[in-house]
Amino acid sequence: MRKIGINFSKQGFELTDEALMALLRDTGFDSFFCGWNPDDHATGALCDLAAKYGLVYESVHAPFRGISHIWEEGERGEAYTEELKRVADSCHRFGIGYMTVHAANAPRFNNNGPHGSKFSQIGEERFALVAEYAAKRGVKIAIENVEFPNREMLSLVRALAARGLEAGFATLFDVGHWYCYPCDMDFAARFGQYLIGTHVHDNFGISDPHTITWDDDSHVLPFDGTIDYRQVGETLKKCPYPASITLEVSRVRSPLPWYADYTPERFFATAAERARHLARLTE
Repeated sequence: MRKIGINFSKQGFELTDEALMALLRDTGFDSFFCGWNPDDHATGALCDLAAKYGLVYESVHAPFRGISHIWEEGERGEAYTEELKRVADSCHRFGIGYMTVHAANAPRFNNNGPHGSKFSQIGEERFALVAEYAAKRGVKIAIENVEFPNREMLSLVRALAARGLEAGFATLFDVGHWYCYPCDMDFAARFGQYLIGTHVHDNFGISDPHTITWDDDSHVLPFDGTIDYRQVGETLKKCPYPASITLEVSRVRSPLPWYADYTPERFFATAAERARHLARLTE
């Protein structure tokens, strides 16, 4: 069976980092990821805890606010590019295999208008620079699907592949994004050959077909929303690499009232069982 992982989040519970790490181990998780922390001391401490409890620090999520500037001329785009390089340095320093990046954002977090980022030559060149930089450090940038009509991810993956940069980039399948943001592409056919990881969570689809919004991306536990996980399992079967089933869930953001009644033990045990259920659907 595939390995299972989860975002390293206390989910609103009063837990220390060590208590959370122990809980993840005890409920059967193999790995975790979290947002990038520029504080090396904090990252090192988390790595030490992971080693103590036998979990793999699988990836970090690069900052996504401001990503649209990477497609634009100017200092903000240059600054964001340099920040991505610092994330790659951190992954290399601590032996973390890949860093998740967005090619675009949901409208609520975009900086240049309601239709998101615009693919551009300068953006391609900046991403290529980061991919080359990461590859030299044994790290990959994993491009996560946040697709809109401009299709930045598709254009970017094609561009990086044409440059022969497979050593420095991969793709990441975010199950919730595929459902609540409009996309008519087959992930396995378009991006599956580059797959390195997953972000698994559920939601209830697009609440208003005239408004695509981050608010629909509710990050509830798998099988608590309306995603067809049999289809998700079939998609993952078609991808050559058996990526871990890595949850990216939020008890605090959930619109489901019973999430408030979870204990830490019950929440993470339920999360682990849902991840294993999906893992079985990929066999």
